[in-house]
Amino acid sequence: MAVGVAAYLWMRPEPAEQPTKETKRPARVSMPKSTASSKPAPKAEQKTEAKDPSKMYDDGVEVVKYIVSTNNTGAVTEKLTLADGRKIAKVHPPKPVFDNPADQVIALAVSAKPGESMPPLPNLNGIDEDFAKSLLSPIKINDDDSDQIKELKAKVIETKAYLVEEIKNGGSVIEALKAHQAEMERIADSRLMAIREMQKLQSEGDPEMAREFAEKVNESFRARGIPEIPVPKK
Repeated sequence: MAVGVAAYLWMRPEPAEQPTKETKRPARVSMPKSTASSKPAPKAEQKTEAKDPSKMYDDGVEVVKYIVSTNNTGAVTEKLTLADGRKIAKVHPPKPVFDNPADQVIALAVSAKPGESMPPLPNLNGIDEDFAKSLLSPIKINDDDSDQIKELKAKVIETKAYLVEEIKNGGSVIEALKAHQAEMERIADSRLMAIREMQKLQSEGDPEMAREFAEKVNESFRARGIPEIPVPKK
């Protein structure tokens, strides 16, 4: 299962169009490396002053100035100036991209890049039940989503379609995620070992052998969608 999940997450061909609903299970081969990020694209900070500054604060003091802004993470900050001179700021965290816990964990998994250590998975107890519930509310890709969010949503949609087939074949979401994490760590370790071996060849005074080694490793890594290691200069 580990090989199938890893192949799905990193080496699939880019879709011609972003899907807006759950798709059929894609082939396990020829999956590209993951390039998505779980963070939304930066948004220009927006500030608007209240048209009616005479609103009252919680303790009954008049609000004489009110400004609301949204930063590049989507967090909303309200800044109030009260009649008694107090200045108050209220911060509202950004709404998560995915409401369902299973979708959130899958997004974390598909956002990890091959060759890098995957962030620790949260508590997976109940994730199979959460996954079943998530199928009742398909993910929607909105026109106002950033390109990064659209790509992330598409990856989650496709991965969920794949996991549905895995479940039909007797697997589970938790098994697939753990296998994927183990495969990610194996690939990260392989890349780190290759870099150390190349550096060892350099330190031993054999730059030509170090270059040949790096080029050979990179040929294999490119075929698997793994970031290349640095090639020593001539």
